[in-house]
Amino acid sequence: MNKSISLFAKFAGLHRNFTHLERGGVGRGTVSGNQVSHLLQQYEKLRDELVQLEPDLFSDLPIAKSPIPYSGSNNYGYVEVLPIIQSIEYILEVRSNLRHSEDVEEKKENRRIFISHGSSKEWHKVQNYLEKDLGYETLELAQEANLGRTVLQKLNEESDKCFCAVIVMTGDDQIIDGPKRARENVMHEIGFFQGKYGLKNVCLLHEEETSIPSNIGGLVYSPFQKDYVESTFGLLLRELKAIYS
Repeated sequence: MNKSISLFAKFAGLHRNFTHLERGGVGRGTVSGNQVSHLLQQYEKLRDELVQLEPDLFSDLPIAKSPIPYSGSNNYGYVEVLPIIQSIEYILEVRSNLRHSEDVEEKKENRRIFISHGSSKEWHKVQNYLEKDLGYETLELAQEANLGRTVLQKLNEESDKCFCAVIVMTGDDQIIDGPKRARENVMHEIGFFQGKYGLKNVCLLHEEETSIPSNIGGLVYSPFQKDYVESTFGLLLRELKAIYS
């Protein structure tokens, strides 16, 4: 387990123990040293570990002064223990806010759109439309660092950052006297993204006269004439609105 996570879990347990102290005396204003002494020691130890581990977050953490028991007794005034409890609550609140920010960033990151394409440059128009006109963030595999990964590893890991895929299927290959065909990577990625994101989260932009294999012949797509992928943008916008809703 991450040490930082472990520390915060211990603080949460410590807070629970402090808030369940049994109070007595006049107005229930004291707590027994038998209950609280070891908790105070644990707090000081965890606080020092936290400041050392997360200096950017807690280097300015107010140092709550350890209470001193009443003279001639082993009892502490609860009001003097309270700053320790408040310090722990501050630590847990910072952690909660940090996790919320991390969750927001993660959700934002995972709402990107993966763009798959062959050798045609039409995909640049799609990326510009998505980013500049609609304000979506996109990911295109060749624009990401390789980091020593195989193509399949890179595809699998980078696609984790996205929520859906737009595939620009163009006729880049052609057998003599045969139909135009999409690149093999495009055909593979159609199935890959359907499996990963679900059928409804894959938008296929299909260049007319490009052969579609029979096993995906029933797939719904947006057709466009060669070099005019922008004619699909109205339909693409409708699909994306449905996906992101």
